[in-house]
Amino acid sequence: MGSIYLNNNESIILSTHNVVINTIPAEAILTNQRLILVDSRHTQLRPQDIPFTALETVTIGDSSAMDPVLSLSLLMKDGTRHTLGIIFPRAPKTKRMGERDEWAVKLKEASVIAQQEHGVQPAELDPPWIPGDIPEEAGELGKGPESPDDKFRNPPLAPRKPRAGSPSGNRTAIAAGLVIILIIAGAIGVYFFAPSFTGKSGTPITPVATPGVTTTTAQVPETTAQPTTAITQRTHTTPGITAVETTAPQSLIPQTAQTGVWVQIDYAGNFTASFGTAGRMRDVTGSGRQFYQVPAKDEIVEATVKKLDESGDVLTVSLYNNGQPAKSSTTSQPHGTIDIHVDLRTASAAVANQTTTG
Repeated sequence: MGSIYLNNNESIILSTHNVVINTIPAEAILTNQRLILVDSRHTQLRPQDIPFTALETVTIGDSSAMDPVLSLSLLMKDGTRHTLGIIFPRAPKTKRMGERDEWAVKLKEASVIAQQEHGVQPAELDPPWIPGDIPEEAGELGKGPESPDDKFRNPPLAPRKPRAGSPSGNRTAIAAGLVIILIIAGAIGVYFFAPSFTGKSGTPITPVATPGVTTTTAQVPETTAQPTTAITQRTHTTPGITAVETTAPQSLIPQTAQTGVWVQIDYAGNFTASFGTAGRMRDVTGSGRQFYQVPAKDEIVEATVKKLDESGDVLTVSLYNNGQPAKSSTTSQPHGTIDIHVDLRTASAAVANQTTTG
């Protein structure tokens, strides 16, 4: 378990209060040292710390209700992998998709840096994030019997609402706001009307409309300079994000995930896919080169991928088992479909290439 209090030199990067983690309503906090999960149903339950050294893969997708999903694969102390599916309920969907993507980028960056310094280290999860009984009394949450100080160890994640200000304080704030508005209005008036009161000899005698044109022309260099500065800043920022996004596809299988079953889908256009084992199928949509983990071992794995357009571009679907290719299939037909059926108990380590006619 963990603590909601920040350590020395620890700062909060991201936080969200409306997510569902493995069907559990939860809150999440990302700091520069760890990922903190809080069960929203049990306010007395200690938060769960997720170290970046145990985070093997970070993938994005959509749920069956088309809500943005962030999937985390964690290495456990018993050598197994545990998946945490973080669903961002849409309200609206477009805003939460951006939030999910930002979480994915930050988690990838943190895991790469932590594992380069300390290597891959397993994590330990407690209920409700893994199956098990949740203690009902606050005294059972700690290592020993309940003490008078236990109620101060786990403050709620949501900040306290500020007290309503006194009437005199409200009047002071309103008066200050009015003063600021008057100052801004005066500055605008001086800006627009000051040229008519200045007697510069170099200014030609022109109609009233000419000063407006002259003022607009004088502001053009300033307006042009501002977007140029913004574009330069974005140009310096983009390579850092692009390097994180393309790390996994360049190496086929992530360096920290050389075990397990993976489905790789590579298509320039949009596609829809369904993969998994019997009774545990997962539906996703996407485009480009995507990598998805399948929680299976010595089972029959199925995958169905369909092109959503009439393009003749090649769609490639590959299945990997413990770092070795098990099967691969391609199609270039418009609205083509690829079906892969692999028995992991008898699958060969070589790639069996086949072309689906659509």
